[in-house]
Amino acid sequence: MKSNNIIAAYHITGSENGALKLNTNQLYHWNIPKRLREDPIQRDDIVLVPTKRGKKRVLVMDVFREEFEETQKEYKKVIKVINKSPES
Repeated sequence: MKSNNIIAAYHITGSENGALKLNTNQLYHWNIPKRLREDPIQRDDIVLVPTKRGKKRVLVMDVFREEFEETQKEYKKVIKVINKSPES
């Protein structure tokens, strides 16, 4: 079975009283490198990703599989997982 290789996430703009503030204008996508697929990234994880303005934190909204051969889309790669969500 092939593992999920793409995340869809919102940028974290800050936090207020312990709650995260998100920029929900657009949902962005990044590739999950093979070294991070062993411990799968899940919804509600916080990960570090490259952006036009440097490395930023994002909140994962969705994780799915996408074949490059079908879509011809290339994404930047997730750098590392900062905070795992509690397993439910």
